[in-house]
Amino acid sequence: MNTTDEVRGAGPGAVEVYYRPRPGDAREALRWRIRKTFRGRIWLLLWLGLPLVPAALGAARGIPPEQTASLAVLVPAVGWYGAYLSLDWRAHRMYRQAARYPEYRCTLSDTGVVTRLPDGTSGEVAWDWCAGFGETRNLFVLLVKENGAVLWLPKRAALTDAELDRAREIHARNLRRL
Repeated sequence: MNTTDEVRGAGPGAVEVYYRPRPGDAREALRWRIRKTFRGRIWLLLWLGLPLVPAALGAARGIPPEQTASLAVLVPAVGWYGAYLSLDWRAHRMYRQAARYPEYRCTLSDTGVVTRLPDGTSGEVAWDWCAGFGETRNLFVLLVKENGAVLWLPKRAALTDAELDRAREIHARNLRRL
């Protein structure tokens, strides 16, 4: 991480982050999204609640209680397993897309995050495009307003605690914590 006063025209106090994507990053970001956003909780509720419908219908139609009890245990287990597989599949797709580039260079400033890729292309996410941010044990996670997508910046890019605090300060100054 580079916290020099002037990072490639980004202004004073900008932080430049270099990192390589890892498979667990996408999974951790998606887990954060499920726990912290309304949309994520609805997704989880659908995976866990919809499988209970057959058990409830069976009970309403007069299926014997022992069969209803076994359905009430088996069906949520299927829902949990489906939610896990769905989350794992989505995280794997996100990682595969991110792993197309060996290294990412992200500059955090008061205007937003600029990502530069090894092929020379770059993209910018302005802070007003984000609904907020959160922190996990290993990541800073940004939630995009328009589509609820998550963007992550690994904390492992920070060389010192001071640099990590500086990145945390930029996020907190420009976004609300979710």
